Amino acid sequence: MIILVILGFIIFFAFSIFMAKTMPGRRGRAGENKVSRILSKLPYIQYRVINDVLLKTSHGTTQIDHVVLSEYGIFVIETKNYSGWILGGEHSEEWTKNVYGQKYQFRNPLKQNYAHVKALMEVLEITDQNIFIPIIAFSNQADIKVQCSKEVINFRHLKNTILRYQNKVLSIDKMVLYEAKLQGFTNYTKDEKSIHVAGVKAKADFNKANISIGICPKCGGKLVERKGKYGNFLGCSNYPRCHFTYNL
Repeated sequence: MIILVILGFIIFFAFSIFMAKTMPGRRGRAGENKVSRILSKLPYIQYRVINDVLLKTSHGTTQIDHVVLSEYGIFVIETKNYSGWILGGEHSEEWTKNVYGQKYQFRNPLKQNYAHVKALMEVLEITDQNIFIPIIAFSNQADIKVQCSKEVINFRHLKNTILRYQNKVLSIDKMVLYEAKLQGFTNYTKDEKSIHVAGVKAKADFNKANISIGICPKCGGKLVERKGKYGNFLGCSNYPRCHFTYNL
């Protein structure tokens, strides 16, 4: 009996690691579908939900998981269907997910979502950034240990977080206008998606190549090792002018 329990634990552990390493795309889509279902329960008159938007801007393409238009602001939601501990800082270049002691790096979603907001401002011709409310939504299996002033929450808190905002900043006419404009960015082709993904990968590879030789990919400064609350990390020698950090 004990042998069977141990064997079952080993199989579960191996399967968890396999899922974390080999199925990020499928897991990501599953998370986006969960969030889409949560957002669909918002009152339609007050909230207009647009999922999976691929914007074309002067800086290239940007893919946004979910945009919620309302009188209370434009909610820009980045979905992360991750489990385990989520570690990182508000200004870190990358965050870490720790699953059973296995650590994986991923781009700081706050910075990722900031780029989404800037893209929306350009496409919708909005100059007031305060209209936008960026939210990072992690799966309910994630234990979020991030210290920041932004909305970084689990899926189960998403609906109530959106409903908490009650200060009207947009007219109904503007909301409908923006909805019509963004709908035109949801019917993109496979080739357009492939080009976007290739561009994201190329940028990530460039950053990692610079980090591997101790160069800050943001400003070109020297990276130095420092101690933090959750372990050692690399920080740019040009701090505070440059806030680039990389978790070790």
